[in-house]
Amino acid sequence: MTAAKDESGDLNTGAFAEKRATALERAASVSEELRRSARTLRLAKTRAVSRPSWQVGARLGYQTFTQAWRLRPELLGLLIFFAAPAGLVVGYFSLIASSQYISEARFAVRGGERPASDVLSAVTGLASFTQVQDSLIIVNYIKSQALVEDLDRRIGLRAIYGSDKIDWFSRFNVKAPIEDLVKYWRGRVKISIESPSGIVTVQVSAFTPEDSLKIADATVDLSERLVNGLSEQARKDAVSEAESELARAEGRLRNARMSLRDLRNEQSTLDPRRTAEGIGRLISELRLEKIRLEQELTASRRGNVAETAPQNQILRTRIDVIGEQIAGLDELLTSQGGSGADTIAGKITRFDEFELEKQIAEKQYTLAAAVLERARINAEGKKVYLATFVRPVLAHDPSYPNRLLFSLLGVGAVAAAYRIGLVGSRMALRKLGG
Repeated sequence: MTAAKDESGDLNTGAFAEKRATALERAASVSEELRRSARTLRLAKTRAVSRPSWQVGARLGYQTFTQAWRLRPELLGLLIFFAAPAGLVVGYFSLIASSQYISEARFAVRGGERPASDVLSAVTGLASFTQVQDSLIIVNYIKSQALVEDLDRRIGLRAIYGSDKIDWFSRFNVKAPIEDLVKYWRGRVKISIESPSGIVTVQVSAFTPEDSLKIADATVDLSERLVNGLSEQARKDAVSEAESELARAEGRLRNARMSLRDLRNEQSTLDPRRTAEGIGRLISELRLEKIRLEQELTASRRGNVAETAPQNQILRTRIDVIGEQIAGLDELLTSQGGSGADTIAGKITRFDEFELEKQIAEKQYTLAAAVLERARINAEGKKVYLATFVRPVLAHDPSYPNRLLFSLLGVGAVAAAYRIGLVGSRMALRKLGG
């Protein structure tokens, strides 16, 4: 047992001695290498000091050229894919890019009565649905082809944005179709609606302050014309039915009056009722006269005057004549048989029909006129208009581009793209090499 322990202890002591000897050898070799490196470095310094300066410069230049020649693919890629694009970006934003100026206008659609069903706007005081809808109509109109065509006819929008003074990248091609001009215009105008007020803000950009002000003024004027046209059309729609009804009532009244006039000419009388009243008074007077003559004839007979006496014959003749006159006047007033269209009663009936038609036409005309007046009052209450409280003004400083910021951003973007491309190419080469 003791012998085994001694044997293992001897083995451990021997292994430790071997490891120690190996470590000492390695340390000695490292120290020797360090001494050799130090001697070589001192010798190189001594030779460099002893050499002339032109030899040292030539040596360094040769080494630099050799290193650059070895790295020529990387330098060429840096020049082509980074330096050149970065220089183009900086040169464009610093020297070529045209300055842009912005003119701003703010307006709101006002007027018109609020619908009774719009409870939310009545309680909260927010813009009603109708006002928001009118504002959206203006916004869509400003972005539409209709406005672009109107602006081109009024101020020459195509020529303004196609000027030779504008840089090639920002300039509009004057020979392009109207659809391209609409797209270009949408990039030059910015529109927003503030909530809940419904205020519309329009910002127009151009390449001179005068052009931006001219375009903004024309845009506001055309928007006002659109709102006025819509308001006028709404007013016409509101009163058109009332006007049509009034025209029909007026035509009916005119026809009734003309028919009554023709009947008067045909019957040769203005008012058969007055004629009948006159004839009635005449009949009454004739009957009274007849009664008086009959009384005289009766008194003459009682006075023992012969029937054949001249005065009695005269009385009887007068009585007969008056009776015939009364019968004739009665036939003028009424008819015992037949339709009696030629009698005063028949004429009164026809006159009453035409007079009733005229009265109905007059009442209908009066009601139609009242309805039209109410419709006009309501239409005036619903009239809307464009309230422009911020008119466009002449810009003094350009709003675009920020030359320093855009140059830095452009260089950063080019650097990022170059870095990504470089990393990708190295990975691809490694895969191919592997």
